[in-house]
Formats: sequence, structure tokens, C-alpha cells
Amino acid sequence: DFSGSGMLRLASKRASLATPRLARGLAYPPHTVLGMPALSPTMTEGGVEKYLVKVGDAIAAGDRIAEVSTDKATVDFDVVDDGIVAKFLIPEGTQDVAVGTPMIVLCDEPEDVAAFADFTAGAAAPAEAPAAAAPA
Repeated sequence: DFSGSGMLRLASKRASLATPRLARGLAYPPHTVLGMPALSPTMTEGGVEKYLVKVGDAIAAGDRIAEVSTDKATVDFDVVDDGIVAKFLIPEGTQDVAVGTPMIVLCDEPEDVAAFADFTAGAAAPAEAPAAAAPA
């Protein structure tokens, strides 16, 4: 949910620029966009090695959903939110992804998954890396 100020504090300037554009996506059911996590105090970017869940899977707080590589190791990404996996925004194998970059969309209800088939995170990409949000 992008309505809280916590996301703005977490991603600072990048999120404050992206949030208004993302909020205009009125056609989407309630959802949460999970960003690339900071899995160590010095992590600024990482890679998506492997997703451990599939679109449509129900997940609960504490579940392992992906293996993320840092500059030092590959670490499990454990979620803190419950939801249904609606879409992966970063393909497996993608490297050099900035912390906070939109990675996975979670929705509340299984019947809402299909509504996210064409969802893109272009409006939520970090301002300093617009090319990363527009795959060729």
C-alpha cells in the first residue's frame, strides 16, 4: 500500500516522485508492491536469483519467496506481509537491481490476480534508473 508514509521514508526521494503516478492506477484492486529488500546494512543493489513461489500462491508473513544475491552472498527474502502473489516485476536472473525497486505485486484476493496481468512498475522505478523499468 503506497498510501502510508513508511514507504516514503524507506525509499526517500525516489518513492516520493513515483507515488503520485502509481496512485493513478485506479483500475487495480487493493494491492501491495514489494520492493527489492535491503538484506544487509550496506546493500544498495541485488539480484533476483530465483523465485520460490508462483503467481497465484498464497503467502504469509515469514514465508521465503525469493533468493536474492547481494555483493557477498545469496540470501532468502522472507516477506512480512500476507497476500496472494499477483505478478513478478523483475525477472529471475536480473542483476544490479537497486534496493527499493518494485519487485513483486501482492493482492488480497485470489480472484484479483488476473487484474495484474498487464501491471507495470514503470511509474514506480527509481528516477535515476528509468531504463531498468523499460525492458526491451
